Amino acid sequence: MASPEQERTEALGAVFQALGEVRSIAERGQHDATRTETCLRGLLGDYSGSVETLYGGPGALDTGLRDLVNHLSKPESMHLTRYMIGVLQLERRIRRDRHRLPAIAGGLERARSQADYFGRIDHDSVIHHLGDLYSEHISPLRPRILVQGHATYLQGTRNAALIRGLLLAAIRAAGIWQMNGGGRLRLVFGRRAIIESAEAILTAH
Repeated sequence: MASPEQERTEALGAVFQALGEVRSIAERGQHDATRTETCLRGLLGDYSGSVETLYGGPGALDTGLRDLVNHLSKPESMHLTRYMIGVLQLERRIRRDRHRLPAIAGGLERARSQADYFGRIDHDSVIHHLGDLYSEHISPLRPRILVQGHATYLQGTRNAALIRGLLLAAIRAAGIWQMNGGGRLRLVFGRRAIIESAEAILTAH
């Protein structure tokens, strides 16, 4: 069984993986289908104490873990920093909202049913439902996450829905990070330990 430290690190890696795909869509109009499906699997799956299992097994979050190491070692993207801070703040707000949280949970259950019906977690109906769920329940909250990129990519209907779905996935991963003892203070003062933990997981794969 993974240690709380490993669970925290992998959950934070999932945050970075989802946000990496958000940036890729917004800035280049592209996304990696496998990495995106991994993020959506984590959003719609049941967490039973193993982040690795939730996201699809060893190596599924390696891209996010590498991004985590690179960003915490030497931050080069202010956009990524803002997205990450926004996700952590929104997760905390949602967790304390007794009305909004059940509504989001119900919406995710409907997305699971859609994914089962169509046999694909990235089916257009699932993606657009997740986008609508974000717009209805997350967009009204502050801070609003303002995704930066090219208007051509951001205005595409599916791209916009997928970005919102990935932001939901990042928020869900942030919740698992927090559940296992993560938090802003740990992110600020325990940065070196997080980097070392991520590097150890990557080496083990």
